[in-house]
Amino acid sequence: MSYVVLARRYRPQSFSDIVGQAPIVKTLGNAIRSDRVAHAYLFAGPRGVGKTSMARILSKALNCVKGPTDTPCNVCDICQSISEGSDIDVLEIDGASNRGIDEIRNIRQNVGFSPSRARYRIYIIDEVHMLTREAFNALLKTLEEPPSHVKFIFATTAANRLPETVQSRCQRFDFKNISVRDIENHLLEICKTEGKEIEPAALHTIARYAKGGLRDSQSVLDQLLSFCKDKVTSSDVNYVLGYIDEDKIYGMFECFVKKDSSGALKIVDDILNEGKTPMEFIDQLLLRLRDLLVFSSCGQDSAWVEFDGSFVQRFGKSFSADTLMYMIQMLSGMRMRSTDSLLQRVSAEMAVIKLCQIESLGSLTDLVERIALLEDKLEQVASGADKRNNDSLFSTESFAQQTVMEKPMEESDVIPIAKAVKEETNISGNVSDKKDVWENILKNIQHKKKSTWALFKEGRFVSCEAGVLVVEFPGNFLFHKEKLDQPEEKKLIENCAKEVVQRDIELKLVISENGRREDNRTGKPSGRENGAQQKEDSVFSEPAVKKTLELFDGRVIKVSR
Repeated sequence: MSYVVLARRYRPQSFSDIVGQAPIVKTLGNAIRSDRVAHAYLFAGPRGVGKTSMARILSKALNCVKGPTDTPCNVCDICQSISEGSDIDVLEIDGASNRGIDEIRNIRQNVGFSPSRARYRIYIIDEVHMLTREAFNALLKTLEEPPSHVKFIFATTAANRLPETVQSRCQRFDFKNISVRDIENHLLEICKTEGKEIEPAALHTIARYAKGGLRDSQSVLDQLLSFCKDKVTSSDVNYVLGYIDEDKIYGMFECFVKKDSSGALKIVDDILNEGKTPMEFIDQLLLRLRDLLVFSSCGQDSAWVEFDGSFVQRFGKSFSADTLMYMIQMLSGMRMRSTDSLLQRVSAEMAVIKLCQIESLGSLTDLVERIALLEDKLEQVASGADKRNNDSLFSTESFAQQTVMEKPMEESDVIPIAKAVKEETNISGNVSDKKDVWENILKNIQHKKKSTWALFKEGRFVSCEAGVLVVEFPGNFLFHKEKLDQPEEKKLIENCAKEVVQRDIELKLVISENGRREDNRTGKPSGRENGAQQKEDSVFSEPAVKKTLELFDGRVIKVSR
């Protein structure tokens, strides 16, 4: 006879053989014992977790000569034929090959016939999501009210692609990925039965490689038993699966701890020279970092945690949780961005260098607490200075010079020194003082909100007397005035001006009468000759020109005769 692979030879034959799906096994067993078996079931879940096997076992439980029973005998002719997939009353249909409406019509025509020798005629449709919309619609009536001797069992890896009308007519069971520990135990039993020896580390690697699929793990084990003679070692698993040797992964993390960039790059070069791809290397680093992160967050005693105990014991305390999260984010981001083969190597080497050079990151909570403490100290210092110099902080030039000597002002500071303001009650008399105040107000607004600053800088500083800041806009800048007159914008400007002149300020925006735009920095004339200026003023005074400017919200570019 031809060789039968492990996945078929060790296929579950009863409910007790099912691995990792205890809730579903218990529910179906109770339904059979209490005679509450539904007419339609939907088994949904990833590949290789037992959906089709469960469908066959349920069919045997219903049609066994000793049944219905939750423990089919697997000896009678009906049980054996169902296990082989050749029973005439249990029809296994491939949804991908029989997806049209004609195949569903044949099912509708045949459901009326009684089973040939069993109790129930059972239709097992695998990958049922492949049926067309018309086929599903044709099946709805039969699926909702089938004859008493008919049962439907659907299996799918994409339950979301099934119409809700179909799902609502079935009892749905969601199969989960099988845990690494359950896969290890199952593979160990197979090796004992086959008379083969396997290292625990090799078992663990195979179980993790399967990613929750029992059939995938059986296929890999079958391949390894063919490759090895008597004993399956961890190095054999790495060689067959293309995994990177554990010693190199350990060495890479040693380089991270010691900040040895040169050693890390040497390991990367060795790995790539062995034919491994940069992405395979990054994937294994991510898995190890995940183990360390879970260990640092949950501890090794958590029952659900599945990781290499020796690895986490060696490096579990070498990195903080924040450092591990940063490392994972950097590697995962690099992996998603890298597509070209050359870029992948360069990106992997750059990532390794960064990981060797990073410092341990502290907790974000600790950082926030330190910043808050510094803010409190700065407030205490500022309040003490205000108390000592309440009346003369911004009114005497000597104290301003003293302040500069004690603490040099940065160029980005928005609070000007005292010489920017000569008199608190009147700062509009001196042109240079007025310019300093205006520029400091603009600078303060720019730091707070750039969009407001972009509008406000188009105005011209007029005066700041008796707590009223007057700013003039040309007639063609009416939009700027209306925008800045809004309460939130006006409040922002007043607060910024208050920080500069150290007193409450009320903002007053005006439009120039002749619509002429003057220099908005110093208040000086624009530099035109007096004759040209008089000519321009005479034009602006014309009623027709004023009306035109207001109507079209325009401005005069040039005046010529």
